[in-house]
Amino acid sequence: MKNIYGVLLLLYITLAYSQKMPFISHTTHQLIRDIGSEVDLDCSTKHSREFNVLWIKVIKNQIDASIVLSSGSTLIVKDPRVSLVTEIKQDSSRYIIHINNIQEDDASTYRCDLITGFNNKISAYTELLVRGPPIIYDNSTKSLVVEEGQSVQLACFAGGYPTPHIFWRKPNNAILTMSNILKISAIKKEDHGNYYCIAENGVGKGTKRKISIEVEFAPVVTALQTVVGQAVNYDVYLECHVESNPPPAIIWIFNGVQLSNNENYLISDLATADDKIDSSLQIIKIKNYLYGDYICKAANILETAEITITVFETVLPQCPPFSIVSTRLHIGYNF
Repeated sequence: MKNIYGVLLLLYITLAYSQKMPFISHTTHQLIRDIGSEVDLDCSTKHSREFNVLWIKVIKNQIDASIVLSSGSTLIVKDPRVSLVTEIKQDSSRYIIHINNIQEDDASTYRCDLITGFNNKISAYTELLVRGPPIIYDNSTKSLVVEEGQSVQLACFAGGYPTPHIFWRKPNNAILTMSNILKISAIKKEDHGNYYCIAENGVGKGTKRKISIEVEFAPVVTALQTVVGQAVNYDVYLECHVESNPPPAIIWIFNGVQLSNNENYLISDLATADDKIDSSLQIIKIKNYLYGDYICKAANILETAEITITVFETVLPQCPPFSIVSTRLHIGYNF
């Protein structure tokens, strides 16, 4: 098809030349330039002295917004970067649009129109491509808050010429995928954190965008010791570890009653990370009626979880576990 069009065009030019009909003999081919450089867009015509020639910047997908740059020997657009050079002769003419200090927005299709009648024109096109560093567009995914188990899709859209390559990675990690879409089929709490969309096209150093994912999950309650022994009139130290996001409400329960700080109990919570809390219960000089099952219970908007720690009587006093000693020293409690 292209060959047929080329043959027909050649036949038309040959006929027009022999009949001295106006036609466009040459236009600049596709041009590639760097930001800050300059370019000449050349439209040469034959037998067009009596006809008008227009240079038009064609805005893609916005036909009504196309801009007429020049008409004949008159530069219409007022821009200090743009100038017009014309060479009008009896049998041939040239209309050259010169663009200085090229910017990214100058990249477009440019059309040369030779107006031959009220409803007739001859057109030729050239394309200006502008090399520039990649730009990540604002319609890319921003920070997300999702529940554990959900399917997650992160999108990253970038522009620039040449077309950027896009890949994803986490801090100090290998590349996750080479695509503008990163999919996580069933996100886990370990998948939370920062993800980086990186776009590179060989121009400049490339660019990146940070996308933070916060994963909400139900509380998970564990304990190093679920059975603790102690002699009467000695302190007992119980501890449970809670992972949760959003942060949970943590309570201790004994015999169906929620405990609070008093002469028998001292409760303290220590956040060890954004989603981790150590909760400690100190039973002060335990009495016979305080032996039994203690429940550490954590709840957030998603769910509730708990663990039971049984306290029993021993003949000899027991030292608290090292982890509890370290925690108590860290927050300044005396034993």
